[in-house]
Amino acid sequence: MTYRTVPWALALWALVFAAGLGCGEARAPFAGTYRSELPYGGRGHVELTLKEDGEGLWKWEEVSLRFKWRVDKGQIWLYTREGGIIIATPSDEGRRLNLDMSGSWHPSCPVEHCLTFQRVTGGAR
Repeated sequence: MTYRTVPWALALWALVFAAGLGCGEARAPFAGTYRSELPYGGRGHVELTLKEDGEGLWKWEEVSLRFKWRVDKGQIWLYTREGGIIIATPSDEGRRLNLDMSGSWHPSCPVEHCLTFQRVTGGAR
C-alpha cells in the first residue's frame, strides 16, 4: 500500500464503521417517558425517560441517574455510566417495560424485585 492509497483505505474503513454504528433495532417505538406502576421498595414511583438519541434518565425520589440505552433482539438494554446493565422486556407494543431488578432474569420475576413501567408520553402507538 502506498501513501496515496492510505487516505482511500481510511475513508473506506470509516464508511464501513459508520454504517455498522447505524445498524441495530430502532429506538423510536420505545422512546418516551415511563412511570412505574407500583412504588419501588415501598417508597416512591420510578420515572424512566428514554430519548431517541440513546440517552436516558432514571428518577426515583432524590436519585437521578443518566444512562445510555439500545434495543437488541426485542429487549431494551440500559447501560449505566458505572458499567451496570439492566435489561427491560417490552410488552403491549412497547407501552409497558418489565425490569427484573434482582440481577438475573427469570419469567416469574418476584414482586419485590420486579418493576413494570407504563408509558405516559412518546413512542409509536
